[in-house]
Amino acid sequence: MVLIKIEKGNKGHKDRIIRIWANGEIFTLEDILKMIDFIFKNEDEIYPISQGYDGRAYFLKAIIDLACGIPLERILENYKLKRKNNSVKVIEKLHEILE
Repeated sequence: MVLIKIEKGNKGHKDRIIRIWANGEIFTLEDILKMIDFIFKNEDEIYPISQGYDGRAYFLKAIIDLACGIPLERILENYKLKRKNNSVKVIEKLHEILE
């Protein structure tokens, strides 16, 4: 089971932190970077630049679009990343899981 919790941070009034647990272990930024590295390498394998594809650049463009303020929903549609089912539910309070 994966638990995603958004909490108030310590750096200011609007600061928020996200905590992600899977099988009782919390994900760190190192873990997230490892996942991104895996995705980049996989994109290079299945969409090789040598064959005219964008490889990792395609995923990187989506990340850059997000960093530039393009709405997430639009990015998901533009890059055909929108999930058709089994979406992840962001849970802020434990009681939301139990309902």
